[in-house]
Amino acid sequence: MRAEPLTSEGGGEDMVLPSQRVKVHIRCRKCGETFILRGVRDAKGHIETGFKRCLCDNEDDFDIEPLN
Repeated sequence: MRAEPLTSEGGGEDMVLPSQRVKVHIRCRKCGETFILRGVRDAKGHIETGFKRCLCDNEDDFDIEPLN
């Protein structure tokens, strides 16, 4: 199967993408472990990194902040 390049018809180069790549600093509040990941900002401003849980099995208690 051949992969064909994706092209936009009539969009030109002034097309604005709704998502932006952002570096994110995540700190676990339970054990203090830190992670720096790249995420995608959606149209509503939320950042999705795919991060699920810390090494200590914490799944919901994090400090998350975007980096400049």
